[in-house]
Amino acid sequence: MNHLKTLIIIILSINIIAAYGQQKRIKVDGIAAVVGDQIVLNSELGQLKIQMKQQGIDTKNLDDCKILERLMQDKLLLIEAKKDTLIKVSDKEIDGMVEQQIEFMKTQMGGSLEKVLQFYNKNTLSELQEELRKIDKNKKLSELMRQKIMKDVDISPEEVKAFFDAIPKDKIPEIGTQVELMQIVIKPKPDKDAEQKVIDKLKEIKKKVENGASFRAQAVLYSEDKGSRANGGKYVLTRKSAFVQEFKDVAFSLEKGQVSEPFKTEFGWHILTVEEINGQERVVRHILMIPEISFLNKRAAQKKLDTIRKRILDKELTFEEAAREFSDDKETSKNGGKIIDPNTGNSLLELTMLDPKMHQIVQDMKEGDISNVLTEADRTGNEYYKIIKVNKLIPAHKMDFVKDFPKIKEMALEEKKNKVLINWMNEKIKNNYIKINPDFQHCQFDSHWIKK
Repeated sequence: MNHLKTLIIIILSINIIAAYGQQKRIKVDGIAAVVGDQIVLNSELGQLKIQMKQQGIDTKNLDDCKILERLMQDKLLLIEAKKDTLIKVSDKEIDGMVEQQIEFMKTQMGGSLEKVLQFYNKNTLSELQEELRKIDKNKKLSELMRQKIMKDVDISPEEVKAFFDAIPKDKIPEIGTQVELMQIVIKPKPDKDAEQKVIDKLKEIKKKVENGASFRAQAVLYSEDKGSRANGGKYVLTRKSAFVQEFKDVAFSLEKGQVSEPFKTEFGWHILTVEEINGQERVVRHILMIPEISFLNKRAAQKKLDTIRKRILDKELTFEEAAREFSDDKETSKNGGKIIDPNTGNSLLELTMLDPKMHQIVQDMKEGDISNVLTEADRTGNEYYKIIKVNKLIPAHKMDFVKDFPKIKEMALEEKKNKVLINWMNEKIKNNYIKINPDFQHCQFDSHWIKK
């Protein structure tokens, strides 16, 4: 339901493509290592490096030894997770992930399930689903084990200072150009008649379903949510899932089999039904319909934002005031338009890490500059308009303790977590069978994988 969810699905899909591709090569692919009852294939090393590049991770300093150790860690985490009775993965959650991933793959292959099956050398959908379930479940178990090991790791300012002081002066890293960006978003609104038309249609569908029609079939026919339409509008979610709050509120207010009244989110109008309730988890189906927005309303939204921009440039309004008062983006408007990295909680963003479109817009702007009105499209295809301000611009420089404290803290905490993980690995390695291919016996691993 949002960009973060889409990104997670894409990353998981990339991992699946790499992992699944091994299945047909296992007989001829060399074995790099054996950890307990888990095998690491030579081909996995190159595949993991490709995945990391896809996720924006710098792999320049990662040789095959480091890649192999990461894969062995994942295998050992999986083995220990299976022993831990407190670590559980819901089959319904995995099924939901698999279904979304297959739909994503189909969109990448022109909507053809046959092409997906052919690509993965599977004869039936059920065969593919079963294979993906195994891969997803193993990855989820490893992830939960890693989270459990790290959950109580924190770091003090004194530890951050000690970490920075320990870096040799000639080894202090270069920080790339950083920007703090702000935005104001204006979304064109549909006329009341257009909204009412959609509400009436959803009410009609609701009545059909209550009289015996298949909700799944209605979703396939009418829903405008491309991510779930082919799957009959199905999602599996908990209260913590990355869906907009209005969607979750309705999902958790219904009894099994109930169909909601039409309700509105930032994506459009929905009706929703609950298929299954499994503890804190709901299996739901929904239908999304988007009211048509007239050309005149689009022009009015564009003109409104252009007027806001002029008022800011004329110093009649500050950018922060205008963002809080007028912006239609809920997340950034409450911060005065400031864009926050959801992974770190920081507002300073490295220029090279911005998505290509944003990078192109920002790269030639100076601190304090405000862009012209830009036209974007949300994931449903609806146009909206925004302006960007470069609130801060910090040129590339040697890392400075005061100026770059959040970044240094992040690095120090990551190192501390890694040490905790290494110590945990050393303890578990003692009780597990480990065999390393002679080609990797020269590696200087962080943990004691090669027993002396």
